Amino acid sequence: MNFRFKRPTGAVVASALAALLAASAVHAQEIKELNVLVPSERATSDYPVFVAEELGFYADEGLKVNFLPSDTTVPYLAFLLNSQADLVVLDPAQVTQAVNAGQEVSVIYEFMQLAPEGLAVPADSPIKTLADLKGKTIGMASDRDTVTAFIALSTVGMTTDDVKLVVIGDAGPVIVKALRDGAIDAYAGGSNELPAIVSGGIPIRNLTPPEISENPGNNFVILNSRKDELRESVVGFLRAWNKASNAAVLDLTTTAAITQKIVPEQWEDPSLGNFIIRQSAYELLLQRTRLRGEPQPDVWERLQGPFLKMGEITEVYDPATFLDASFIEPAMEYETSEVKEALAEWRTANPEFVTTP
Repeated sequence: MNFRFKRPTGAVVASALAALLAASAVHAQEIKELNVLVPSERATSDYPVFVAEELGFYADEGLKVNFLPSDTTVPYLAFLLNSQADLVVLDPAQVTQAVNAGQEVSVIYEFMQLAPEGLAVPADSPIKTLADLKGKTIGMASDRDTVTAFIALSTVGMTTDDVKLVVIGDAGPVIVKALRDGAIDAYAGGSNELPAIVSGGIPIRNLTPPEISENPGNNFVILNSRKDELRESVVGFLRAWNKASNAAVLDLTTTAAITQKIVPEQWEDPSLGNFIIRQSAYELLLQRTRLRGEPQPDVWERLQGPFLKMGEITEVYDPATFLDASFIEPAMEYETSEVKEALAEWRTANPEFVTTP
């Protein structure tokens, strides 16, 4: 039997060629890796870390983002200086200390424009004001919270010499026991610890003054010498981060579902998980400047006063020397519809995780 083969038509050839070219373009696209160090790479409070991954935003930018383990005793700045990390997140004290030490670094994006740190007492405590803390014991998540206590007390004319500071860690059950046993009278900690106290059965009263909360609590920092080398990748990362941050504002239900899928252990108590995701979306990660994450020179100038008094820095520095807003505008170049479509696709693909928060 003889077989006759038909010559492919022009349309078929064109279609095949287009497919080959598209495939070649995908393979030709270089996947760039970015090493990033954030305080909590697996925490509901820092949901953009994994929401951007789940919704494909890093991949859309041609990026593979490696979040380095945050549980380390090595200062985050060291990871930046030895190029183990391309970006690190530092709080204001760490940023100004680095500048004071002559390190050539820049804040390029204010990750949290409201500080997550706070100072609280049990709701039924006789301590009603910050002034009532004189002679009392304040438990802290870590030594870094000394700054929180100092700034809070300074608003009522006190210093950390007027109280006793003890580090008890950030484990919810330990904090709750210390408060119940009277080992501490107040607690200074962050966005994960304070809700854990409430979850442990102790309602709290927040004594945090605006001087603490109205600060850029967490900031993406880069080495000045690597800006040109990393600019394209960092802009892509920040664009993906912006989209993921905005996801919770556009659709809290789906964003909460993503966090439940990735960190189910933080949703064993749904009320705590919902409290944290809402606080992050509508307070800590809420856009507070014209463009999301835009560095605020006036705030950075103001916050250096207490650091100078504490001896954390030796002088006040011009914010223009360590703030760089050049990454902000290109990182905002996306359409809200892109985020909505990605959320809808995720819901369709993960119906078992979508519940009402």
